[in-house]
Amino acid sequence: MKLNLKTDEVLNVLSKVLPAASTRSTLPSLSHFLFEAKDDKLKIYATDLEIGIETTIPVDVEKEGTTTIPAKRLYNIVSVIDSETITLKKVNESTYKITDNDGKTTFNIKCSNADDFPKLPDLKSEKKAQIDSDLLMESINKVIVSVSKDESRYVLCGVYFESEGDSFNMVSTDGRKLSLYKNKLKEKGDNIKAVIPTNAVNILSKTLKDEDNEVSINLNISENQIDFRSGNTVVYSRLIEGDYPNYKQVIPEKTDKNITIDTADLLLATKKMMAVSQEVSHPVTYTFKNNKLILSSQSSDDIGSGSSSIDIEYKGKEIEIAFNPSFITNTLKVIKSEKIILGLTTSINPGKITAASGEENYIGVIMPMRP
Repeated sequence: MKLNLKTDEVLNVLSKVLPAASTRSTLPSLSHFLFEAKDDKLKIYATDLEIGIETTIPVDVEKEGTTTIPAKRLYNIVSVIDSETITLKKVNESTYKITDNDGKTTFNIKCSNADDFPKLPDLKSEKKAQIDSDLLMESINKVIVSVSKDESRYVLCGVYFESEGDSFNMVSTDGRKLSLYKNKLKEKGDNIKAVIPTNAVNILSKTLKDEDNEVSINLNISENQIDFRSGNTVVYSRLIEGDYPNYKQVIPEKTDKNITIDTADLLLATKKMMAVSQEVSHPVTYTFKNNKLILSSQSSDDIGSGSSSIDIEYKGKEIEIAFNPSFITNTLKVIKSEKIILGLTTSINPGKITAASGEENYIGVIMPMRP
């Protein structure tokens, strides 16, 4: 195999595929890229057997071939080459040479037999849906903040995707907070229900962020797999098995205390109270009365305390409620609206946060704490 490659282009592709390469597997081949070069195209693939990324770019192929190359090592080598083009050439069965375009810099890198590398998935799509790539990225950014890290309830350690007709929901929850984002698909598709692992969602967000094309979502229930295709890139992932909880019953249907608050003011005031305690999860008390919100916090070690007030739109009955401040700040950071509506019922029931503009199809739900 001999390839002539544009340095910046191949480096960008390697950085896109690299996250799928394993760094801890007992199978050495999983820490490699699979290179397949033919018909002036180079296909690059990496997988840790849970997640896989495949992409194809046009290149000058002088001699076709297939090999596997240590992923991180190759990325590090290409990243320090400052010439516009490089040549990747097979020296013998186990070694490839990388040379810059003026021949002043040369690297040799050991490769492995491609037969030892797992085969690329060839899954039959049983259910499909189409979504704009920008909308998919926005959906992920909105809900990723509420994914659980508690593996004892592993089904919550991922993002729940469901579609019906031309609509879709993305949901995440850890039992103490919940994020829900709703929007429209490109067209009417199949009904899909899938729990996508957090790592796969994060990789998907990074891999497809520069794609301008729509994304095709393909579900294979029998193989418990899902893939996302956009342009020349495919992200594969195994799904989390198990039934996702009925998240709809957690979202308050009606709230009799609906408070309009400036998003930036609430975010800043909450951050001020977080400075009182070294514990980011230490509760902050929110007292709403007479168009004012008073925030207060007392550190668990009694070393510090603080309070802050901001103007709000609320003339109802006074209510005091405590929240984990990091849940508040994380939710506010994904809302673009200048103002939010905080819906409350009592001090022991969850609060619901939505954009006051009504333009963002987002709902955040936060369980209260004991002050």
